[in-house]
Amino acid sequence: MSVLGDLRRELADTVAGDPVALTTYDHVPGRVQLPAAFVMAGAPYVEQGLTFGSSRVRFAVVLLSQKGLNSDETDQLDERIESVQGRLLDAGYVIERVEQPQIQDLSGSEVLATELSVVADGVTFPE
Repeated sequence: MSVLGDLRRELADTVAGDPVALTTYDHVPGRVQLPAAFVMAGAPYVEQGLTFGSSRVRFAVVLLSQKGLNSDETDQLDERIESVQGRLLDAGYVIERVEQPQIQDLSGSEVLATELSVVADGVTFPE
């Protein structure tokens, strides 16, 4: 396994701790069971870390609401952002930003979604 793949799976496991049923993927899924979250590479993906020989690895965590009334989707997404953000911070991740929620089209169904830019700092790669 790769260091990047292991980090992505660990991040997905941390996100999956939501008390509300949340289908979590450690990749961009072809089909999604809502509500859901998936983890993918962020931008920039890997860059120099704060200490010599370490790297910062950036991921995008995408949160997708369950289809429903706009007000319900908004409330659901806000609650999910808060709970996921708390777990990520507790696990030592840095959250750089949370993007503005947007309507996303998933196979003809529109859902509310947002992206969290999450950083794992101090990552070392084998030589």
